Amino acid sequence: MATGPDPITDGAIALNPIFSMLVARYLTTSKSFVEMADAGAQTSALDNTLGVLYLGVTLAMALWGASCVQAYYYYNHYPDDALWIKSLVAVVWTLDTVHQGLITHSAYEYLITEYGNLVYLDTIVETLLVEIYFEALVVLLVQAFFILRVWRLSGKNIPLAVILVALGISSFVLSVVFTVKGHQLKTFTRLKEIYALNRSINVINAVTDVSIAAALIYLLNKSRTGFRRSNHIINHLIFYSLNTGLLTSIDAIGSLVGNTVWGDTFIYIFFFVNISRLYTNSFLATLNTRKGIHGIDENSNGQSFSVSQSRFHSRAVELEAPSAQRGTNNQAALSIKVNTETVTMQDQEEGNVKVSPDASL
Repeated sequence: MATGPDPITDGAIALNPIFSMLVARYLTTSKSFVEMADAGAQTSALDNTLGVLYLGVTLAMALWGASCVQAYYYYNHYPDDALWIKSLVAVVWTLDTVHQGLITHSAYEYLITEYGNLVYLDTIVETLLVEIYFEALVVLLVQAFFILRVWRLSGKNIPLAVILVALGISSFVLSVVFTVKGHQLKTFTRLKEIYALNRSINVINAVTDVSIAAALIYLLNKSRTGFRRSNHIINHLIFYSLNTGLLTSIDAIGSLVGNTVWGDTFIYIFFFVNISRLYTNSFLATLNTRKGIHGIDENSNGQSFSVSQSRFHSRAVELEAPSAQRGTNNQAALSIKVNTETVTMQDQEEGNVKVSPDASL
């Protein structure tokens, strides 16, 4: 028996392509949203990892260029410095240069060789660990240089020097231990197991730098005499001493905060890769500013300058009253003591800071 067309069946058949198209569009849209979310997450991951690493290495390269200029300036303007100081400059600059090469290779490995491989971000590139050895050596040598200044300025205060040396050596030893363990752990995920060690290194470095700067400022401040010229020189020395430990301390604290708060990112690495560069520039700046202080001996030979001694010569001048005013009761001689200040700028390698007048006004 023949039947006519079924409107329900025909309608379902007619709607089926439309329904299929809507379902396909829904699935495509959902997939697009998922892909967009994944892309956003990946972009965020790149910003606080590879992006931060790129900025850190770029800044380090700029600071390395500054250290090259400073080293060139030093050898041209201080040819008469002691051989050990010139050798120390060469060693520190060489270590710093190798350090720059190592962190540049690390950045190249992440950004170019493993481009697009987000899984590789968890892998610790070997050169990113090896650079810590060179960084630790730079920090140790520069801190030793400043500790030597404190020791001589303090009149060879052994307890003070021992404390500062102990802090410096502790930082170096912990850096070596951290690096050795890092070679064994291989990934940043496992490296979190020894993050406390990294935080300890940053704390010790900050404490050491602040202690050195505070000791220098205290010792220089004790050398004040009240004379304008010597105080002017001492003010400049205090300013330079403050700057000596300021940037390195800020960088160490920045690395500490980054490691503690954003341990899953490379934010702390931004500060970490620049520590060596800041120490090198601070060291060279200390040497190169010796001729910038008013009254400094242009031929000073040694590690830094300071007021070493201030001599005050006293002479009596007798002024007699005019002959017309001389009498039995007013014959007198007026005696005036005139003090003159001679400030001798002497290198700290040769002696201690001692500003003490032989006679007072």
